[in-house]
Amino acid sequence: MERGPLFERIAVALIFGAILVAILRQCWTAPTPPPASPKAGGAASAPAATWKGGDPDDPETVYRYILHVINHGSHQLGFPGGEMEGGYVSPDEAPKIACYVMELGGHRCPHPYPKDAAMYFTSVCGGCHGNDGKGLHGSYPDLTRPRLLGIEKMMGGVSR
Repeated sequence: MERGPLFERIAVALIFGAILVAILRQCWTAPTPPPASPKAGGAASAPAATWKGGDPDDPETVYRYILHVINHGSHQLGFPGGEMEGGYVSPDEAPKIACYVMELGGHRCPHPYPKDAAMYFTSVCGGCHGNDGKGLHGSYPDLTRPRLLGIEKMMGGVSR
């Protein structure tokens, strides 16, 4: 039996469908969070405890906030897409993405970063936030906002 163009089209469609399902599952399946490091008293440290606030419009504060969210996650915004767990990238790669996210929001990153930062963002964050950072139809936060959502909550209610 000869396999014609219809068979080939169906095979290609199935392959692309499997790839799409794998990408979507990665986006909606939370990774296993890294283990909490114990404090001197033996209690696990909470990620929010490592955040040190500052002026929400200061580039260094914005940078540290984005790094904190990338490394520890964000559980405060209640978007339909769910909570963001930390640890999608290694702590070595997080600064590249943090600087690129700042650029998306119109900020200048206070630290040098490589030109391939957009590639890291697209490959790790684009599935939920969109390659343009606008948040995929409101299911995830828009990272192009001049002031990122949640920065005031993380800083204890600072508002301007």
